[in-house]
Amino acid sequence: MSKIGMRFAAPLAVICLILGGVRSTEAQTVTGTGTENTKISVYRGVVIDDEGEPLPGVSVTVVGQKGLGAATNIEGEFSLRYDKSKCVLKFSYVGMKTQEVRANAGKRMTVQLETDATVLGTAVANGIYTRNIESFTGSVSTFNKDDLKMISANNILKGLSALDPSIIMPENTLMGSDPNTLPSLTINGEMNPQALAQEYETDPNQPLFILDGFESTLQAINDLNMDRIESISILKDASATAIYGSKAANGVIVVETKKPEAGRLQLSYNGSLQVAWADLSDYNLMNSEQKLQFELLSGVYGELDSNQLPIGEANRNSYFDRRRLIDMGHDTYWMNEPLQNAVSHTHNLYIQGGDQSFRYGAGLSYNKNEGVMIGSKRDVINGNVNLTYRVDNFNFTNQTTINNVSSTNETVAFSEFSKMNPFYAKYDEITGEAPKYVYKDGNESIWNPIWNMQQNSFKKGDITTITDNFQFEWRATRQLRLRGNLQYQMQKTTNENYTSPNETSQANLEVLKRGKYSNSNSTASSYSGRLNATYGTAIGAHTINAVGGMQFSEKNNRSYSFGAEGYTSDTFWNPNFSQGYQDGKPSSTDTKTRNVSYYANANYSYNMRYLLDFNWTMSGASQFGIDDPFTTTWSVGVGWNIHNEKWFKSSETINFLKLRASYGNPGNQNYDAKLAASIYNFMDKYSNPFGIANIIQQWGNNGLKWQKTNTYNVGITATMFNNRLSFNADYQIRKTDPQLVRIDLPGSTGVVSAPMNVGGTDNRSISLTATYYILKKYDFNWYISGNVSHHTTEYYGIGNVLEQYNEQGRANSSLMRMYDGASTSGLYAVRSLGIDPATGAELLLKKNGTPTYEWNSDDEVLVGDSNPDFQGNFSTSFLYKGFSFGASFSFKMGGDVTLSTLMNKVENISKKSLPYNQDVRALTDRWKKPGDIAKYKRIDDTSTSHITTRFIKTENTFSCGSINLGYRTSNAKFLNLIGATSFDVRFYMNDIFRISNIKEERGLSYPFQRSCSMSLGLSF
Repeated sequence: MSKIGMRFAAPLAVICLILGGVRSTEAQTVTGTGTENTKISVYRGVVIDDEGEPLPGVSVTVVGQKGLGAATNIEGEFSLRYDKSKCVLKFSYVGMKTQEVRANAGKRMTVQLETDATVLGTAVANGIYTRNIESFTGSVSTFNKDDLKMISANNILKGLSALDPSIIMPENTLMGSDPNTLPSLTINGEMNPQALAQEYETDPNQPLFILDGFESTLQAINDLNMDRIESISILKDASATAIYGSKAANGVIVVETKKPEAGRLQLSYNGSLQVAWADLSDYNLMNSEQKLQFELLSGVYGELDSNQLPIGEANRNSYFDRRRLIDMGHDTYWMNEPLQNAVSHTHNLYIQGGDQSFRYGAGLSYNKNEGVMIGSKRDVINGNVNLTYRVDNFNFTNQTTINNVSSTNETVAFSEFSKMNPFYAKYDEITGEAPKYVYKDGNESIWNPIWNMQQNSFKKGDITTITDNFQFEWRATRQLRLRGNLQYQMQKTTNENYTSPNETSQANLEVLKRGKYSNSNSTASSYSGRLNATYGTAIGAHTINAVGGMQFSEKNNRSYSFGAEGYTSDTFWNPNFSQGYQDGKPSSTDTKTRNVSYYANANYSYNMRYLLDFNWTMSGASQFGIDDPFTTTWSVGVGWNIHNEKWFKSSETINFLKLRASYGNPGNQNYDAKLAASIYNFMDKYSNPFGIANIIQQWGNNGLKWQKTNTYNVGITATMFNNRLSFNADYQIRKTDPQLVRIDLPGSTGVVSAPMNVGGTDNRSISLTATYYILKKYDFNWYISGNVSHHTTEYYGIGNVLEQYNEQGRANSSLMRMYDGASTSGLYAVRSLGIDPATGAELLLKKNGTPTYEWNSDDEVLVGDSNPDFQGNFSTSFLYKGFSFGASFSFKMGGDVTLSTLMNKVENISKKSLPYNQDVRALTDRWKKPGDIAKYKRIDDTSTSHITTRFIKTENTFSCGSINLGYRTSNAKFLNLIGATSFDVRFYMNDIFRISNIKEERGLSYPFQRSCSMSLGLSF
């Protein structure tokens, strides 16, 4: 067929596929000569790889017919006889993705298998190029959808943190399991202290995310439907990440989604259903009897007589009023009011097909993530179309994605319910409605959080993103390829908040200022592109791979916001019903950032034994000073495949053994777009004959340098005992050079601070991962897997320049300090000698070692470190004839924590806080009379307690993250009845238990959750 004919044939083939699938027009049969006339059909074809080269030794079997199959010859050809004219053929080959194709006897088939980057000994994909892992010197971990689904049905990030020890995701004790709160995620710990986070556009410790070859965000990965994922690679050291140059200091996470496969028209459905409920096991609040006793002893009712009853008549009456409520059975449980059993579900529908010239895939997914607090949810709808067209040596791919995220948040924090006194009624006994006050006596009143929850307030957001990715590839020769990528993305974001004038927070405002509405809108557009050439060849024992190219991007963001106030009714929230603008006038911002980089990579291996990698990148960005807009980063990596040595190949114990080391200096570019620029505010309130006046808001820094990170890494990867044991270990050192912070300036300059380069941080980490197959047979496998990590980060070269942050920490009761040689997670506090049994006051230890009752911040010393000594996960899985069982656990040892519950609900209970519920230990463990040996100061002391070592404890935790049971089949008889080719079902229990040696409230504003779920997959 001519080239023109081929171009017209591809679209026609798609139409035929959609209308009726692939049908054979000719059949070859062989008639038997026995007593029965049996027709034998012959299936013939060729199997090629993703470069179009024939694949010898591919296993070709008939699905559902054990023992019936063939193998491809040296030319990749196969021939198979079967007594039916239609069947499903399964093609499998080590290092390639297994493919099932519905076949009709007669016509010669061409089947193309794709490289499976998730198999050890095959390839590593870093978003720019793919490299054989045997010749790769970097530190990398790769997982696929099935790995993630052994942990969770729909939580990608949680699955990654359980599978790889380098992924650190600390608990958010404030926001718990809020579906609209992003987790904090780092690779091998934090390099930049959170106290400096305002200098950055995003989390300064967040890794770079690459989705299908282009930069993405943590939010986009978190919202991604798990069933769309093909593989996720975690690039950890300089050799693995340096191709991304100035953006790679925190590591890189590369996500590849499923691409359409050639063959018959295929339809697949994957879905999940989850039921979740709040985990309140860490709350230890008083019941009504305990709370009344606490109020009595803490002085709420004044002085007490010899019978421990209030002396004053008013106080006595108040006490007995509450006593009667308790005797009548009032013991109100408030924490259930804002909660619900959350039902979440996900759905992913995908259709694909085509031939070797033209492939198509289209998907539609829907994620409904409902939170355990009433009114909180996150809905994600995604549609995507992927087209691939191959003609001669050219390959064109276009992927278009439309994504919409709709979110709503609860309007009343969970802490408003957990603090309510148990002897107050939620609802009026006569009307059955929630009153505005649960208690009111003169000027003293306590609001009802249920009242606020029932108002028409709302918090909601909407994000719509349209993305188009185009890629072309030209195979100039078998060794040389040219690739080009271009992405355009547009995102519109809207956030609306409305506070009803009836809410209790508005009660003390002027009538015409009650009720508030805010609206913020932003439109972000970006384009990015890449052009590179890859070259690979083998000359005898020498293998050479090289990549060179450039990439560019521009991001534009326009946003505006306004606030309105003064609503006479909460029925209408439209700004037209308000009294006017809240802050005088609307505000707007306009930002633009541009980046360009040039990169090169060279990889050399000798006989697949000795390996060398070199990366070079030159990057330019608009965030930095005009004196230093460009920077150069580089890395070098070496490796030794010991298992390929002649003297080692005879080893029957070790199957794979690689030693590797790397050094490089990638950078961090998560900065504010206007960090180095001088910014002025226009003074439009006053007329000026010379034009609009302006005043300096921020001084720039023309000489601001890029923050780079000198990264050293050594590692070992091994498999042993006939691949039953696999082991991986890495030790890494990262040093920022220099740190980028804002420094206070004298008031005479007109601004408070300016960006400068000061000192740095030194991060060191070690991570270990091991998997051992206890049983490894054809249809029965049982393995255990574990990982553990340890990391530290210290300051160096900062002197006293950052003392301003230490002063702010002392003023805000923060325990973090910035000193040379100090840990970025170190805790500084005054040492406590405990509670004096004679007085009930706290006895402290001064810095010079003398005791005192006076607290002074000058006496603070290093007393702990919030960073755990080590943390990790371990799991076990059984697989038997399609059935599977798995369990995953996590542990954390040695991290010091500040006990905020003890600080705020056991001590530090002010007179204003006494009417609210507290931790039981405020009654049972506080000093009451002389001679008491108590942990906490006298029960009637309402003065401020400063954080001392009494409120810092070492925490050890052990938790069960997941238990799952599943079944998968591609040859069960019932599949023929429904016309399916595969079936997969799995049941989960997540976050089943958590054991800790301390009692501390978790999920203060939003509770944590436990859940049960199931997932279902069908392919046709």
